Amino acid sequence: MGWLRLTVSSDAAHIEAIAVLLDRFDALSISYVPVTAEPVFDEGAQSGALWRETAVIALLDEDVDLDILLACLCNQVGAEHIRSHHVEPLPDQEWSGRHKAAHGPLIYGGRLCVCPSWCDPPARVPFVIRLDPGLAFGSGGHPTTRLCLEWLAGAGLSGARVIDYGCGSGILGLAAAALGAAAVQAVDVDAQALAAARANAAGNGLAGCLRVSRPEELAGGADVLLANILLGPLLQLAERFAGLLAPGGRLVLSGMLAHQAEECLAGYRPWFKMEAPRFNNEWVMLCGSRR
Repeated sequence: MGWLRLTVSSDAAHIEAIAVLLDRFDALSISYVPVTAEPVFDEGAQSGALWRETAVIALLDEDVDLDILLACLCNQVGAEHIRSHHVEPLPDQEWSGRHKAAHGPLIYGGRLCVCPSWCDPPARVPFVIRLDPGLAFGSGGHPTTRLCLEWLAGAGLSGARVIDYGCGSGILGLAAAALGAAAVQAVDVDAQALAAARANAAGNGLAGCLRVSRPEELAGGADVLLANILLGPLLQLAERFAGLLAPGGRLVLSGMLAHQAEECLAGYRPWFKMEAPRFNNEWVMLCGSRR
């Protein structure tokens, strides 16, 4: 079996949308590299920091229909925002070694580790999630996911009822469950994401407290709601999220670029007391509590 490595470069404002679409085409891994040379200060090479112009590198099955994929990319972000793209074949053995070498344990708040199956987690970290990159969007390296995981590591979730909305691989819900949440509802509209989240929950021994379903099956009264998705859906879901959280419940939103923070804050203030934004380079996380 062979693989294709697709590299697409664009401006930072469109990178997230490109990555989400590549995930929908079953990309086995997605990573980011700089095209422009300005310095980006971050906590480590695996944090997924974005540059003014960034290349998204995706590993795809050799049978993927590239014509359809590229047409969808142009429709999604506009052909004028695709600066360049190229495809190269990659033998299975070569990819496997490179892929594993590029992904190691990631630690959040000194308490939580997301660790691939081929690595041993650090002994000093008390909570460990086993998660291989590529099962679905969300492996812990992207700045928006890092922001959410850092928040979870320090949140105090013992006995909490948690919703992971737009769960992808299930990483945020898994983290909440591992950190002591009593019940987690992980929801997504994508069948592949739901399957991956179920498999990851079972693989981590968390299937008993993490329920995977579609959004319309959600029950309200949650203590914490996490949503690491794009700005458009976040704005549309503000009132829905308010209805899902108990009074005083905590809200965590990410998936937005820094310049989109004020628009999102304005959309949520009618129902939530919002805090100051938290940034990771060009990305932002917003937190609040249900009024």
